Amino acid sequence: MKKNVLALSITAALVGFAGGAQATAGAASDLALSPGGVGHMLLVPYYSAQGGNVSMIDITNTDTANGKAVKVRFRGASNSDDVFDFQVFLSPGDVWTASVSQGADGRAQLNTSDNSCTKPNKATLNATPFVTGRLDSTLSVTALANQTREGYIEIFNMADIPSAATGLFTAIKHVSSVAPCAGTAWSALDADSVASLIPGDLTNPTTGLMANWIILNSTDAGAWSGQATAVYAYSTLGVPSTGNLVYWPQTGTSVGAAASSWTADPLLSRNTITAAYYDLPDMSTPYVSSAITPSQQAAKLSASIATANVINEYLTVTSFGASTDWTLSMPTRRYAVALTYGATAAAVYNSDNASFFAPTNTTVIARQICVPSLSYSIWDQEENVLNQSNGVVVSPSSPIPGVPFCGEAGVMSVNSSAAAASGTLKATVARSELSPVITNAIYTQGWIKILTPGATNAGMPVLGAAFLKASSANGRYGVTWDHRNTRYAPQ
Repeated sequence: MKKNVLALSITAALVGFAGGAQATAGAASDLALSPGGVGHMLLVPYYSAQGGNVSMIDITNTDTANGKAVKVRFRGASNSDDVFDFQVFLSPGDVWTASVSQGADGRAQLNTSDNSCTKPNKATLNATPFVTGRLDSTLSVTALANQTREGYIEIFNMADIPSAATGLFTAIKHVSSVAPCAGTAWSALDADSVASLIPGDLTNPTTGLMANWIILNSTDAGAWSGQATAVYAYSTLGVPSTGNLVYWPQTGTSVGAAASSWTADPLLSRNTITAAYYDLPDMSTPYVSSAITPSQQAAKLSASIATANVINEYLTVTSFGASTDWTLSMPTRRYAVALTYGATAAAVYNSDNASFFAPTNTTVIARQICVPSLSYSIWDQEENVLNQSNGVVVSPSSPIPGVPFCGEAGVMSVNSSAAAASGTLKATVARSELSPVITNAIYTQGWIKILTPGATNAGMPVLGAAFLKASSANGRYGVTWDHRNTRYAPQ
């Protein structure tokens, strides 16, 4: 088997030449959260096709000089299993759009009418339901379909496509609003090597990506929206720089025993699941520094988004028809711990990436990886507070148990009781419940602070928002508030 593009790029970085590829090690040395929402990597903390929900995403290339080869991966809410992944090729200034809804067979289904290039092409994407092959095979067909309908999305720039690279750039550049998606260089992307690519068609990835998401529910008259969390790669000078070229073909060729060189995923790196080219790159594939390991890359990414606590509001006043769901997404936990399926589900840990998630702060409950007990305090609007602790508290209050949190993109409902689906987002896959009561009165509005302790440091990489729904005589309304925090873990 010929070396793939990534192997060649790393070899080129070390020896300066390989099979026509140019040296492709980037200048970036670390990762950081982008306060402006533009970066090399993007994370959409939650998507849903539950209960009539339709999730819409758009990805924009704000770079007006270079095209971008972008990986998009949907991961399931339970244990971060890959349920759908593909590539999008954005020309300078281009926008790609799509929606995800429940298909006829119950599985999530992508739909796009966009004229940007993709691999596979949009006809194939539109005809292919989300895939259940990596999910828990002990589940029924109906339950497997349900597992595809919630999760989160990874988006990242694998490589730039400069305008000087006439072959591939011409293939992705729109002509009369339609990209050709054809030609020798376009076809060469599917090969195991870069021998047939014109040198320079793929260059080191720069920043410039942004994305937005919307969840709509016309039946329930709900609408929630937000922007993707952006992470950028920066140099020793502290400015956005170039990452390593990490393009892999979108094919099913086996990576083989070398998978551990390119991913920190405990199942792929140990060949518990045989990694294919389409599994790479993932967000642990070495992106900064030519000497970094996948586990170090994953730790840097986790540190860039880690927080010691999550703070937000809630509203569940019945006279307003109000409900509140919080999404708590842990999009880098897969690179520290994964779950094997079968008669007995077991957690498999990556001991080289144990700063944030390890056996000391995770467990398996009902075949999902869980943080067994998150400490929290909940306030109403008049200073009353309940604390999950035995320490000094504001009166009146009483100690209450910590809330277990399961899943990779979980939904915590406030005061939804024992309903099968959460009140706002209709979540069922990875759901927890917080129903605070004091002196027989339910806390119906206020704010909550949840502590998120890592395994060996001050925080966990947690993203998400509060999703509110309310109604009045004039109609129904949806509100989205991004989570806040009081400090990030040391980076």
